[in-house]
Amino acid sequence: MPQFDFDKNYIKNIIFDLDGVLVSSVSVCIKAATKALAEIGISATPETFLPYNGAGEDKFISGPLAENKKEHLAEKALGRLYDLFEQYVYTDLKVFPSAHTVLGELKNQGFHLAIASSSAFEKVRMTLDAAKIPEDIFDVIITGSDVSQRKPSPEIYFAAMDELDADPEECIIVEDALNGIRAAKSADAFCFAVTTSFPKDILEKENPDFIADDIIKLLDIL
Repeated sequence: MPQFDFDKNYIKNIIFDLDGVLVSSVSVCIKAATKALAEIGISATPETFLPYNGAGEDKFISGPLAENKKEHLAEKALGRLYDLFEQYVYTDLKVFPSAHTVLGELKNQGFHLAIASSSAFEKVRMTLDAAKIPEDIFDVIITGSDVSQRKPSPEIYFAAMDELDADPEECIIVEDALNGIRAAKSADAFCFAVTTSFPKDILEKENPDFIADDIIKLLDIL
């Protein structure tokens, strides 16, 4: 946890995870990964991908491939996943109702906004486009393509703070996944967790600073 008390007057930067926070694309990614894996003879169900939630969609491919000793097909299968994701995302993506409101209000209030997503840049770009969230509302976008270690490593959040020229006590990180909360804590920033992917009692075990059922409640603490 941060080594300082929360004071909203010091907060200047809001760093968002993307999937599970502003949108829900997990079902789209599962649909694409399931088909991509099926095309190379691997049967998968939604439960197959649970261990990889929040770790980047490449794990949706590399994990099952490793279990089936087909790692040599990773590049082909991951490329197919992105093709299928682009095919499905414009019809199947769920945008959380508060997303546009929260982003617009925070921007109007002068906060610096960032995305820090474990997903590859290609998937982040497609997701924002499908969600009709303009990329230029964010001061910084860091993706899994920019870092060598995925969450729960804090690398992606340190990279975002570096680009924002921000200290940890000036940042709130908004997360939904356990690995993401662990990464936020390791980065020494404040963590606002939403119960879109895990229930409150599970999130509480990771000790985020705030837990809410909707990101609209970010506005209540700032």
